[in-house]
Formats: sequence, structure tokens, C-alpha cells
Amino acid sequence: MTTNLDFWREKRKSGYILLELNVLFMVIVLIANVYCSVAQTFLKNYRKILADIEIVKSVRYTESILRRELSYNTTRIGLAKDLNGRAQINCKKTLNNVRSYWYVSGTVLYRKTEKGMAPGVNPFSNPEIKIVDFKTVYLGKEKLGIIITLQDPETGLERIIPLSLFLSNGTVVQ
Repeated sequence: MTTNLDFWREKRKSGYILLELNVLFMVIVLIANVYCSVAQTFLKNYRKILADIEIVKSVRYTESILRRELSYNTTRIGLAKDLNGRAQINCKKTLNNVRSYWYVSGTVLYRKTEKGMAPGVNPFSNPEIKIVDFKTVYLGKEKLGIIITLQDPETGLERIIPLSLFLSNGTVVQ
């Protein structure tokens, strides 16, 4: 009959505990390697993910303003180009004697409103996101297409956003 002390001596000689520790260490190293790889990929793409979120926020805001103003509050839309060849939307509002002009200056979308002789100019896009291109497309008598190219200046991420607006109260004139 073996004593408890003899059992542990025999077990230590076989190297069973050392082998278990080596396997455990290898598993920990593999898990740490996978975790570091995933964390590195996430951190590399983190700025692009944030830039994409900012562009989507800017698109939602700009689209909601354009849709509300052009679809419901306008009786007549004229498509024109400014002196630099950039697209411009000229609107006659449902209110008496009110006109508005949508245009891009620099990298920001503006709306100029004239009521009588007093004009007012307001920016209507996120200043952190650049509007690189702004085009208007005639889609029909009551439909207007707008193509906006937005860019995040930090990452250079660029998205092209097509909008199709149906005019409830007005018509499009080329």
C-alpha cells in the first residue's frame, strides 16, 4: 500500500503538471493573439466608422430639410446653374412673394430666402462634412432628382447620395 506522499512523488516524476501548464500557456497565447488582432482591426477602422456615421447624419438632416421645403412648401422649381457652373435650385414658395435659392458655396449647402427686398442666407449642411458635388436632375413635371457627394475631410471617405423628390404642391421647370 502506497502512502499519499508516494503518490505525489510518482506524479511529479511523470511531468503531468508541467505538460498541463504548457498547454494552458499555449491556449492563453493563442486567445491573446486573436484578441489583439481583432482589436487592431477595429482601431484601424474606427475613424472610418465614425466618418460614415457623421455622413449618414448629415445626409438625413439635409434630405429632411430639402424634402420638406421642396416637396411641400414650393409651387414652382427652376433648375439653373450659377456663374461657376454649379447646380442651383430656384424656388417660388407657397407663401406670397417669397423666393428661395438652394446652392452650394465652398463646401456648404445654403438657402437664400427673399421676401420682398430683404434677403436672408442660412447654411443647411453639417460644416464638419464637405459637400463636394451638388447636381440636379429633371425627372419629370413633378419629380426632381438631386445627387449630392459628401466627404469627410479627416478620413477622405466619400459617399454619393441620390435623392428623388416628388413635388406635392408644385412643378419643375428647366
